[in-house]
Amino acid sequence: MNREILFRSLYAVEGTITSHGCGMKRVLLSNEESESDLTQIAFTTLKKGEFVEMHVHATMEECFLIRSGRIKLVVGSDIIVCFPGDFIRIPREKSHSLEALEESAFLTIGCAVE
Repeated sequence: MNREILFRSLYAVEGTITSHGCGMKRVLLSNEESESDLTQIAFTTLKKGEFVEMHVHATMEECFLIRSGRIKLVVGSDIIVCFPGDFIRIPREKSHSLEALEESAFLTIGCAVE
């Protein structure tokens, strides 16, 4: 296989605790493995009630694609409930939090921006 191609099975990637201290993520691509502005692509799972406190990324925008469950996002003063198939992009410097309203799984994509 070409060295420049990265192939990985989601189910072969070991899970780790998220940087927010709740839930589990399986990192499919890290910034060390890419020459692009992508900071991370990960498949994240949260149990019902797990909550990520309000925070902000100064140099990264974050995208989520909901695979299963329901996630409540607070983005600035907006409250958004996401369902399977929903996609959301959160711009850099925009405060946000999220809560799993039920057991949930979603794709997380981070991209560095200036």
